[in-house]
Amino acid sequence: MSFGYQVLGFGSGGVALSYMEATGGTITTDGDYKVNTFTANGNFIVTVGTEPTFGDQVEYLIVGGGGGGGENFGGGGGGGGYRYNGAYDHTVTSQTYAVVVGARGAENTAGSLSSFDSLESAGGGDGGDTNIGGPGGSGGGGACVPSGRAGGEGNQPETSPAQGTDGHAGIYVHGQGLPGGGGGGGGAAPTSPYWNGGAGAANDISGSSIYYSPGGGGHRQAGHGGSEGGYGGGGNLNGGDGDMGNTPTTKGAGGGGSGSPGYVSTNNVDGTVAFRYKFQ
Repeated sequence: MSFGYQVLGFGSGGVALSYMEATGGTITTDGDYKVNTFTANGNFIVTVGTEPTFGDQVEYLIVGGGGGGGENFGGGGGGGGYRYNGAYDHTVTSQTYAVVVGARGAENTAGSLSSFDSLESAGGGDGGDTNIGGPGGSGGGGACVPSGRAGGEGNQPETSPAQGTDGHAGIYVHGQGLPGGGGGGGGAAPTSPYWNGGAGAANDISGSSIYYSPGGGGHRQAGHGGSEGGYGGGGNLNGGDGDMGNTPTTKGAGGGGSGSPGYVSTNNVDGTVAFRYKFQ
């Protein structure tokens, strides 16, 4: 005999949920798991289940917006902050969580932060514009004006594990195309050649491996070739015409630097937030 009501906290038909249910963002399925991916601000609406291991646990990925490249022999923008717990160990409750997705930065401007449940990933630092690279999730590369400028500091503010790496200094070397420093990446800082962006971090939370938060390449003078971004960041060809560098382009990528105002690469990328959880 039905009395026409449902016990609060139970699923349809009055039966308790074993696994989590959630809405918000774009939802995809990978085997027994669902992934809610946000590419813009939204709400992650959760109803937890009773299963002791997975009923209220999520794996999360939080990526800040990529930093903008610098003008005037500028450095590459830093990759957006990269935070990933790598396990189903973040406890959620039945409620609505606000999700913020950080936007990419304009030229000479840092990216914006992404956040969820008091966890934040900073935007990537801006590439140096005749100056030092900016701090951020990963630091921007320094400009290559005479004597060079330092790269920006990554992992700012500090998190553990680190959310990013430092940008490389721009170093004025005659005959090397006046290269600006590469922006730091979520997977690694720039290495030789230093004008290329730092590598992004590989992550398969979506079900397939993708590189997130690569750094942008620094400016190189016309006739000396472009700089590559780190697995998706923006490079530079001949004073500012953006080269995508290594593909695929991915979330949180920093932008390439340029040689003069008005030619900065705009191929840096907004951040993202994603959640993975068992649903059956």
